[in-house]
Amino acid sequence: MSIKINLGAWNSVFAVPSQIVDEGLKFSDGVKLKVLLYILRNSGNGIDNKMISDATGVNVTDIPEALDYWVSLGILQKTNDEYRPVEISEEEKSENIIPADSSDRQDENQIKNSKFSDNSSAENVKNVKGTEKNSEDTAQKPESSEKPHFTVGRPQKPDYVFTAQRLAVDEELKLLVNESQLALGKALSNSDISTLLMLKDTCGLPIDVILMLIQYCISIDKGNMRAVEKIGVQWADEGISSVEAADNKIRLTKQSSKNFSVVSAAFGLKNVGSPTKKQLEYGDKWVGNWRFSPEMLREAYERCVDTKGTMNFRYIDGILKRWNSNGIKNKEDLHKFESSSSNIYGFWQKSSFDVDELEKIDTLDNI
Repeated sequence: MSIKINLGAWNSVFAVPSQIVDEGLKFSDGVKLKVLLYILRNSGNGIDNKMISDATGVNVTDIPEALDYWVSLGILQKTNDEYRPVEISEEEKSENIIPADSSDRQDENQIKNSKFSDNSSAENVKNVKGTEKNSEDTAQKPESSEKPHFTVGRPQKPDYVFTAQRLAVDEELKLLVNESQLALGKALSNSDISTLLMLKDTCGLPIDVILMLIQYCISIDKGNMRAVEKIGVQWADEGISSVEAADNKIRLTKQSSKNFSVVSAAFGLKNVGSPTKKQLEYGDKWVGNWRFSPEMLREAYERCVDTKGTMNFRYIDGILKRWNSNGIKNKEDLHKFESSSSNIYGFWQKSSFDVDELEKIDTLDNI
């Protein structure tokens, strides 16, 4: 006689690590959960992004970001282009072994039951178990290091459902959306509202700071939510959480842009787009700190091109640094210094040395 137990949907199950719930749900959305559940369900099978997209409805371009999210939490690990579960160390495996002795199992059950009444953590449960019986042995064992906590590499936008739910009950979010729409002069999409919610909740930016951010983006002709999101995340990373800090950041940013515009004009650069962080630092140094005029910047530029055949920001920085250290601020100072009989030999000897040294510097900052 054959016996068959039909468990219905439970006939086919697969494991989901508890860490997904403990650490991953807070910043995850439906897209990331869909991707993870699908690959866990099809573990051992060869799948690709298109298969995941066809089965889950997730856009193919969103799948790599979802996978990287679970890598950042330590659920998955990536080797070349292959994803696999993070390997559990021997120490972690030993923590999950339950002794075969029945009295130990009874103690374990008693401790597990008690943890719901005193809200003790699972880690404390492991430390309590068997302390009286094996006190001598445990005293000789080194304490295990704390398990590392994995954090998200970058903030994640909430999904549509969660955003809609929050918008229905969160008066501050409603106000933020309304003011943002008035400032931008258009209705915000679901994705735009998700960005605002992320900046408000996940990044911790106050509403008035977010509105200042939007006004700033409009003032620099970047009045779109993509720019608002990018700059907002940068502000959050820098700890800008007040109107005063935001105002100071905007002032410094505008000054840096102004300084670099002096440099780009002196060098004859056109359509440079957004300067790099390093280029902005050069502009702040040359114009803001050393106070070089466009005429002297042009002189350094021409000497660099004459010597190297191309423009190199680091080489120009070397020239201006030498001039600044010798108190040379204009062409008259430069002419006097180079024509001085007491300085001419030392100057050209040092200049030659600097050229040799600067030749060794890489040209990553070339334009």
